Amino acid sequence: MAARIISFFSSIGLSFTSALARAWAFFVFTVEVVIALGQFLGRQGFVASFRVSMQQVYFTGLEAMPFLSLLSLLIGFTVIAQSLPQLQGVGANALIGQILVISIVRELGPLITAMVVITRSGTAMAAQMATNRITGEVEALEGMGISIFHYLVVPRLLGCVISLFCMIVYFDAVALIGGFLVASTRLTIPFSLYVDYIFQSLSTLDLYLSLTKGVLFGGGIALFSCYHGLRARRAAFEVPMVARSGVIQSMFFVFVSSALISALFYWI
Repeated sequence: MAARIISFFSSIGLSFTSALARAWAFFVFTVEVVIALGQFLGRQGFVASFRVSMQQVYFTGLEAMPFLSLLSLLIGFTVIAQSLPQLQGVGANALIGQILVISIVRELGPLITAMVVITRSGTAMAAQMATNRITGEVEALEGMGISIFHYLVVPRLLGCVISLFCMIVYFDAVALIGGFLVASTRLTIPFSLYVDYIFQSLSTLDLYLSLTKGVLFGGGIALFSCYHGLRARRAAFEVPMVARSGVIQSMFFVFVSSALISALFYWI
């Protein structure tokens, strides 16, 4: 019995120390990325890194636009289609703007856009970093004196942040258009009145919160994806494993940070 108790607490201690070691390794990785970001903004090796950033913006943002357009249109359509019967029942059609701002601009826009980026670009970044590590490209860059943080990680981080920031603005705009299509059909609301409802409910804090989430989510997704990708060693079977770890931790980060930010801004 005593041996089982000792074994139980020993396993808990090992799990805790292992989690602490992983957290410390990620913290060190983040510090290295911040230092490399300072070098990037100081235009050290700016041209080559900037080209990689623009490629990341193209892949993460522009190539995702057709799918994001359809998704955001359907989300705006669904939110209003579900809300209108209840609003009409109590004669509160003017609350359309408030419902759209609360559901889409504050929460669904940043969250769903982040999920799209994680599933498309987060997995690709992790897999690419792992492939670079396995094929020896990372060691080759280090052998030439090129910082992998400066050349591989920072451009993707900036590209992901810029893309997610712009994608959230685009998602919100298209979702609001989808909401208008339903509202104009069911309530024959003119576009000018619909826009008035939106702007009466939309505050500067809502925009600041949504866009702050975009910057934070973009940085977090790139950091977790690149970190786990570079953890791969020499076996090809590690590529899907590190991609899975990057996706899981990115999603966890996005949902937890979204809840904390919303609580900080609206409850505290």
